[in-house]
Amino acid sequence: MSQISEAIKARQAQIALLQSDLETLQRAASLMTGGEVAPAKAKQQSKPKAKAKEKSRPQAKPKTKATPQPKPQRRPMTAAQRAAVGKRMKAYWAKRKKRTAAVADSPAATQKRTRKPWSNAARKAMSRRVKASWARRRKAKA
Repeated sequence: MSQISEAIKARQAQIALLQSDLETLQRAASLMTGGEVAPAKAKQQSKPKAKAKEKSRPQAKPKTKATPQPKPQRRPMTAAQRAAVGKRMKAYWAKRKKRTAAVADSPAATQKRTRKPWSNAARKAMSRRVKASWARRRKAKA
């Protein structure tokens, strides 16, 4: 049992050392960026609750965030680069136009779509349906 407790104490000492190293690194980083960085929170061991008569501590001020660094701007294109892009785009548009023209010239695209003519019976049935629809409208208005 004592070996376990000694191992636990050794691990807790390592954790405390690592936490102090972390805080040191955070302070160094905040100095480099020009802002403040909150220190790493250490695990607190269970402490007895404070008595009700004691005054409560004032809350700490919130840490300010590091100022954002401006984004690096793109370099403008040179005239040669613009000309190369223009040449590539013209070739792309010509290829695309050629492809769409080939589709439009295909026999399937040039044929006019024809509809099958209606039979006399179908024409009479449609006439009856339309006349009935008109009659319903006249009746609804009256």
